[in-house]
Amino acid sequence: MASTGLETAPQAAPAAGAPTEVRIYPHSPILYWWVVWAYGFFCALLTYAQGETFTIGGGKPLLIHPSAWVGISFTMLLLFVALATTVKARGIGSILLILLLIGAAVGTQFIMSIEGLFKTPPAILVHMNLAFYMMVSAALFVVWVVIVFGFDRLSYWRFRGAQIERVQRFASILGRAPESYSVMHVRLTRFSDDILDHKILGLGIVGLGTSDIEGKIAIFGGGNEVFRIENVWRASRSLRQIQAMMGPKATVVT
Repeated sequence: MASTGLETAPQAAPAAGAPTEVRIYPHSPILYWWVVWAYGFFCALLTYAQGETFTIGGGKPLLIHPSAWVGISFTMLLLFVALATTVKARGIGSILLILLLIGAAVGTQFIMSIEGLFKTPPAILVHMNLAFYMMVSAALFVVWVVIVFGFDRLSYWRFRGAQIERVQRFASILGRAPESYSVMHVRLTRFSDDILDHKILGLGIVGLGTSDIEGKIAIFGGGNEVFRIENVWRASRSLRQIQAMMGPKATVVT
């Protein structure tokens, strides 16, 4: 559901000083993987500060944190983010998914605390060395930066006066025709009801967050066009700018 609060378009002309162009960039789900590389660097720092040196098979010494829960927590976080960015959980579904993840964590702790349960085979312990955390986190960080600040910015929606365009750079090379609409009116609705992506991984719980934007365009000559822009960072700010720029031609639901 879209959060309550309808900002009705004013009937006056757009205010002086309003932007002349607003761009909205959609993002791929990799946007939410920042938490994995950030926690991986934290695990690396923890391992560097508190780790112990082990030598396996006469090879080079490895620096490993003595607590298995460092490796287990990283693994569980990785699985959580992979699940959250793959499965769209909205409303009651997101609550059930969170309860399922909490139950899995509690169950893992309970099973591991049973003495002697894993003597044969050996006890389930997840230990990763310093090099693992650094390699995985650094590689994921580079991929994240390239996609979020590179590839994701090759496609965006541009609002200019009564004109709305979907810009895809290098689209002509791929044989894609540009999309452009001269609008009589546009209704933009912000959705931020995915608790795992929008609220938790997108930092919506601290006042930032991501949202999906659904647009319904009434075009000249009759008819409507509907589009959806996914994973928009701080969408409310862009929508307010569009409202100020387009005036009575836009209705924004935030």
